[in-house]
Amino acid sequence: MAFVLDEDFSWFLEQFGKPQLAEDVTENLIDTYKGLLPNRLFEYWRKFGFCSFKDGLIWIVNPNDYKSLVNTWLKGTGILETDNFHVFARSGFGVLYLWGEKTGRSWSIDPLNGRIFNNGSYQKEILAGNADDVIQSFFGIISPDTIDTKDSNTRNFIFEDAVSKFDPLKSNEMFTFEPAPFIGGERSLRTINKVNIFIQSEILASMGQREITDMKGLAKKTLG
Repeated sequence: MAFVLDEDFSWFLEQFGKPQLAEDVTENLIDTYKGLLPNRLFEYWRKFGFCSFKDGLIWIVNPNDYKSLVNTWLKGTGILETDNFHVFARSGFGVLYLWGEKTGRSWSIDPLNGRIFNNGSYQKEILAGNADDVIQSFFGIISPDTIDTKDSNTRNFIFEDAVSKFDPLKSNEMFTFEPAPFIGGERSLRTINKVNIFIQSEILASMGQREITDMKGLAKKTLG
């Protein structure tokens, strides 16, 4: 069956442009995840591959590559006992977007903030057979402004300047701030660096500061 572009992913492409650094996805890998991830995601894999958008601001990724990071960040939190999770996308600042087999796009991991974020459960939608709608909605609501970050001094978005300074990200790279914001680091072009995402995320997880929160908790922390 020919691929038909849905409205959500069409909007995503308008925001992020054409895929870059695309890597073909084998049918063997897709077979491994059948019944665990939405069928619509497999269609994106077949059409676009594992790839980046906007010089690495966001990536569609191979879940196999991120199994260790998921276990490292979620171990001891009790979250692993609630569902089986797979990374389906990640940002250029190392944020991992998780798909729960029972709960959908319910959690994300933000290493630079030492934060595990609860996006709410989509279990009702999954049980109703609407997993495709849930994954499409992720691509329909995300935008460059929601995953970029602002320089703490200039209040300007920083990713494009970071790319100019260090070149676009490769599949194993992310931008970080040294030190990381959750241990008092400053978000600025002066403190930014390009590093290996797997090594950096493991290091940040090993520091032990993992805040589990949701939108209400984040608002309370921000507004007081």
